[in-house]
Amino acid sequence: MTGRDVPMLEVRDLTMHFPVGGGLLDRLRVDARGVRLENPVVHAVNGVSFRIARGEIMALVGESGCGKSTVAKTIARIYDPTAGEVRIEGEDIAGYGFADMLPVRAKMQMIFQDPYASLNPRQRVRDIVAEPLLEQTRGAQERKQVPARIEQLLARVGLSAEHAGRYPHQFSGGQRQRIGIARALSVTPGLIIADEPVSALDVSIQAQILNLMKDLRDEFGLAYLFISHDLSVVHHIADRVGVMYLGFMVETAPRDVLFARPRHPYTRALLSAAPSIKAKRDVEEIVLGGEVPSALSLPSGCCFRTRCPFAWDRCAQERPSLRDVGAGQAVACHLIDEPERERT
Repeated sequence: MTGRDVPMLEVRDLTMHFPVGGGLLDRLRVDARGVRLENPVVHAVNGVSFRIARGEIMALVGESGCGKSTVAKTIARIYDPTAGEVRIEGEDIAGYGFADMLPVRAKMQMIFQDPYASLNPRQRVRDIVAEPLLEQTRGAQERKQVPARIEQLLARVGLSAEHAGRYPHQFSGGQRQRIGIARALSVTPGLIIADEPVSALDVSIQAQILNLMKDLRDEFGLAYLFISHDLSVVHHIADRVGVMYLGFMVETAPRDVLFARPRHPYTRALLSAAPSIKAKRDVEEIVLGGEVPSALSLPSGCCFRTRCPFAWDRCAQERPSLRDVGAGQAVACHLIDEPERERT
């Protein structure tokens, strides 16, 4: 593949395991049955693969602790991946060091969940937005253009030039997130990783930020990896959705396909549990029993089988892999081989 055919982001068998230390954490060295584990690790991400085309918005959803934010931070190289490939425009950056990553940062930026914690309270807005731009700018002539560029960026996200001289604490939550978006846009990236970017905002402000992000996608051809647990937000912004459970990708599909016909029992349970303002729900509620298994000691076979109402013997013996089921949908579930079971 060349040129426009190369995905903006391609992740292949991404794995992220965290070793568990001793001391106060020594109690974590036993599994749910009380058996002591040797050299235990937290299996946060387990062989996740997906790709995002230029201008596409892909959302990752799942319960807290499913690994979606870890995927985002590993792609951004906040964490060094245990295994797998992370390709930005075809370039594998999984093994890059700090210096190697500097030019890649111009292609990939992040928007964080807490817009206040992600901004330096001791810096003025102009300095916050300029910082990544100055890191990528070479030459005195280019640096002279930075103030004008900052003013343009602030205007594009709905802020005025006078805001450039203020500090983060002088803004509302929605305005702070606009500053974070302006900072991300400063180096003209092709990919933005948005980790729960609206979960800390009021509902009315959420809509404004989501619409701004979609407008910027259309204007600059941005690709987004959008992390969220809110399915209504995902339905509003995403082109395609990936569902994660216990570090595994269990289903991917175009947004409308996923919401119309979810195939994995976990996806069906998530959608049935989503709040709705409708008086009558057209989705049968699926109540999951039990607790999410420990990421220190994954169950055999399908990791969802301990909570799945449709599990049978094969689920404990064989771990399912993502399989194409048509219409751009892929599912990691043995039910697709058992149509009668899937309809129950």
